[in-house]
Amino acid sequence: MQGAKKEVIVADLFNRVADMENAWEERRRFRRLKVNCPVEYRFFNGNRYSQSITCDISEGGVSFLVDGPIDIGSHIYFHARLKNKPQELYGIARVQWSAQEPYSEKYKVGLEFVETGSILRPDISSFIQENKLPCYSS
Repeated sequence: MQGAKKEVIVADLFNRVADMENAWEERRRFRRLKVNCPVEYRFFNGNRYSQSITCDISEGGVSFLVDGPIDIGSHIYFHARLKNKPQELYGIARVQWSAQEPYSEKYKVGLEFVETGSILRPDISSFIQENKLPCYSS
């Protein structure tokens, strides 16, 4: 392969990787906190609550493990008890992604808050700041 052609291919690959990194950064608008709190959820069309434990939370959403895949775009009701907070976090969230956990039958789902009840997004942000030791922002 000629030198100039190699340089063009390498430059193109570099630009594609940079675009992917920028897209990833856009997805993570909020600082996240790894936290294990009990959560209950149910689908809009269901009347049975299921239970899980949160994996992490941000001002924009929460993730937790479920028993099976959930369709992207599904809306669910949820409520969780955050450590050291007197009121429950509850509301409506939209499933943004769902991925099977390695070597497990469980799925991890990422939810975006659509509407929150008694705890507002700034309250979630302050909760994350107060507990920021295990935070990450990837």
